[in-house]
Amino acid sequence: MTMALRSRTGGPVRVALVLDHPAQYFAPAFRALAADRRLRIRVYYWDHAADGAYDPGFARRVRWDTDLHGGYDWWSPRRPAPSWHRGAAMLRRLGRDRPEAVLCFGWANPATRLAVLHASRTRTPLLYYGDTNPLSPVANRHRHLRTLILRCLFRAASGAVATGALNREFYLAHGMAPHRVHPGVLPADVDRFAAARTEARDGSPLVIGFAGKFIPVKGTADLIVAAARLPRDEPWELRLIGDGPLRPELEALADAHGLGERVRFLGFRNTDELPTLFADIDIMVMPSHVEPRGLVAIEAMASGAAVVVSSATGVWGSGDALEHERSGLVYPVGDVAALTRCLTRLMRDRALRSRLAHEARTSVAGLGPEGFAATAADALLAVARSRR
Repeated sequence: MTMALRSRTGGPVRVALVLDHPAQYFAPAFRALAADRRLRIRVYYWDHAADGAYDPGFARRVRWDTDLHGGYDWWSPRRPAPSWHRGAAMLRRLGRDRPEAVLCFGWANPATRLAVLHASRTRTPLLYYGDTNPLSPVANRHRHLRTLILRCLFRAASGAVATGALNREFYLAHGMAPHRVHPGVLPADVDRFAAARTEARDGSPLVIGFAGKFIPVKGTADLIVAAARLPRDEPWELRLIGDGPLRPELEALADAHGLGERVRFLGFRNTDELPTLFADIDIMVMPSHVEPRGLVAIEAMASGAAVVVSSATGVWGSGDALEHERSGLVYPVGDVAALTRCLTRLMRDRALRSRLAHEARTSVAGLGPEGFAATAADALLAVARSRR
């Protein structure tokens, strides 16, 4: 029996998930969603990226050491091929598969633009999914045009799946009605990070951590300067996990502040190495100047660290993963003095670190692949059934 016939007679709802390329944090979530018997999903990639790709943020070629394609149905146009040829192939495939609902990951890449075109032509319910928040900067010369385009796109869509409090505000700010914004999850492997946590390391130096790309918007220099202002008579060290074009400058900055033996540059680490590395971190800092969501913060919270984030990150807010003074600390973006005060406070108040870490583990417990699958399925079934 064909997929179309089964659906017309009450079988699983055919769903298209459309995005640019595979991501290590989405693959387990897609496997969890594929296990939902109410749905029959197919993931459409513009580029399936089987061999990895050069990442300018890390200044290296990255191939994630996790299964990106197993456990769910997926399709991608053949490569190498001209963009117009691949686009035509994607439209033909969507036309043949006749999804009853589309989950569109973003709106600015070729695959999602084609998905929007297909949904518009066939009147297929379409939901947007992403992590953009109202704090993300937009060039002044493009601001009004971008707002107009997004308002038109969101008005024509069936709704959106919000991955956090600030992401929800983004959709509302662009004219989407509140009842059309469904709760969602940007998945992190919270169970694996939680399982790697070890007991308190009495007598060991306090470990302050950072994980990410060494690029300007990540604010790593702010963290190094803040660390240079911390008490030197306390046993602590700063571990920087990652790589990127700014690494020589950051190493020079640490040396200039006399932090040579206090700061460890651990380099790029792949997916399987991160839980163990995070398990040794007492305070994780995300000092980003621009950060749509911030999975590193969620992973660190699952690991049992006390987390400090800048106000530019999209991971905090009322009802979100991180709430100021309850499950973490938030400081004004770019304010190195405020960041220093947060670190000094956590360094000297072990009870506060413990309380924030405990609340953090509780708040992120449902933000894994199963959380993504449950919320995405609810949203997709709601819009598909309304059309039926």
